[in-house]
Amino acid sequence: MATNTQPTTAMLSIRLDTATLAALDSLAVGRGGRSAIMRQMIEQMLEENSGRPLIDRPGGAAGNRVSLRFTDAEIAVIEYRASQRSTNRSGWIKALVRRHLALKSRVDDGLLNELAPIRMQLLRIGRNLNQAMKAANLRMMDNGDKKIENDLRRIADMRMEISEQVAAVGEAMQGDASYWTVAD
Repeated sequence: MATNTQPTTAMLSIRLDTATLAALDSLAVGRGGRSAIMRQMIEQMLEENSGRPLIDRPGGAAGNRVSLRFTDAEIAVIEYRASQRSTNRSGWIKALVRRHLALKSRVDDGLLNELAPIRMQLLRIGRNLNQAMKAANLRMMDNGDKKIENDLRRIADMRMEISEQVAAVGEAMQGDASYWTVAD
C-alpha cells in the first residue's frame, strides 16, 4: 500500500536580466551549476539572518491605515530623507516604523543595490590578490628569489584590508539599522 508523502523540496523561479544570468553561470561553472550555487547562496543568507525574528507571510496587502499630520518643515525633511533612500515619503515612514518595531523594511533594497556591486568588486580584487600571491610564491620557490618577500608582505596586507572591507560592506548589507536608530 502506497502512501502519499509531502515533498521534501520545492521549486523557486526567478527572473534575471541576461547579463546577470551570464555572470551567475560563469560563477557556477565547476561549482555544481546554477542550482547548487543558488542553494548555497540561499542557505548562507538564511544562516546569516538566523537571529532575525521570523514573521509569517501576510495574507495580502496591509489594510490598517494610520493618519499623521506634519508641518511643512517636517515634510521637507521626510521627503529629503526618503529621496536619499530611493523611496517615497510614505515608504520611508513605514520603513522607519518597521525598523523601530524591529521588523524588516524594504527601504534597504536601494542600499543593497548600491552595495552589492561594491562587494562583488572587492571580492574580485581579493581573488586577484590571491592569484598574485600564489604566482609570487611559486616564483620564489622556483628561483629562490628573496627580492619578492617585500612584495609578498604588501600583497598580504592588501588581502587583509580587502577582507576587512568585504566584511564591512557585508555587515552594511545585512541591515543598516544605524540609519533608523531613533532616541526614545
